[in-house]
Amino acid sequence: MYYLWNGARRRFVPDFLVRIASGKTLVLEIKGEDSEQNRAKCSALDAWVKGVNAKGGIGTWFWDVVFQPAQIQDIMRKHAEKS
Repeated sequence: MYYLWNGARRRFVPDFLVRIASGKTLVLEIKGEDSEQNRAKCSALDAWVKGVNAKGGIGTWFWDVVFQPAQIQDIMRKHAEKS
């Protein structure tokens, strides 16, 4: 996946793809702290997920970002409820 940072095109690979029991997919980013660069990545990720869902054909996708390990269960629960 690509994003723009400081006028340059950069590439990043999300940390995890999590298949929810319903078959939907969560793209999960793990970050130690928030930054302008992380927000640029999340903006690109949001656009990508919206594009994938609009095109269809490979299921429904969500994305989220976690800053502390203790948040992971809450994030997983939140997206399981969306299923």
